[in-house]
Amino acid sequence: MRKSLTKKIRFEVFKRDCFTCKYCGSKAPEVVLVIDHIEPVSKGGTNDFLNLITACESCNAGKSDRRLSDTTIVQKRQEQLEQLQERKEQLEMMMNWQKELLSLDDTKLDEAAEYWRKLAEPFSLNEQGRANLGKLLRKYELHDVLDSMRRALDKCIEHKEGLPTQASVEKAWKYVGRIANMKKVDQEKPHIKDLLYIRGILRNRFSYCDEQRALEILEDAFDAGAKIEDLQKIAKRSNSWSSWQDDMDEYLASV
Repeated sequence: MRKSLTKKIRFEVFKRDCFTCKYCGSKAPEVVLVIDHIEPVSKGGTNDFLNLITACESCNAGKSDRRLSDTTIVQKRQEQLEQLQERKEQLEMMMNWQKELLSLDDTKLDEAAEYWRKLAEPFSLNEQGRANLGKLLRKYELHDVLDSMRRALDKCIEHKEGLPTQASVEKAWKYVGRIANMKKVDQEKPHIKDLLYIRGILRNRFSYCDEQRALEILEDAFDAGAKIEDLQKIAKRSNSWSSWQDDMDEYLASV
């Protein structure tokens, strides 16, 4: 007695075959698709995944319980076997690669945590601190995180009786992520320091300055080809927020 196919198996076969009849190439929803047995059930064919193929109702009805002599079906089955084997091997490689990455991540985390312990001795990172360090290492390069640790401690550390105070170490830790982010911005946008300096000019000269909008305008201007020297001159000669925007519009029209 033929065992009925589950909806899950039918869906997996349809999905594998891209919802296309493998005999004539017709696709859903133009035709109604069914699951056919390459080796007919009446001749010993099973519900094995590789013995199942997508067919439209017309092709399936024409085939009946005869095994099609078209060798392309046999070739398709062989191709499926080869593809499945290749997918299996690639999946194994990906899993091994993921394991190597996880091992590498653990090593980096241990190295960075130990580096912090040595710099801030006798203090070390607790469980939450290690979790935060892991996030930093996923966002920034290891050498940038280590450098940010050193710079943060140099900036904030205070000593008492020859040892760092806990408060200063905790303060330094809060600066690590900020410093790492600044380093990344400097690397990706080396001009940003100049633009922030110009924005500082605007802030000091005007009674009102939309700082976020000012930086956006300056970045757009720089991307459009504006020179830093010209942007500084405009900032120094403008008398108000509105006049600076007008001066920028006029300048950008000539760039």
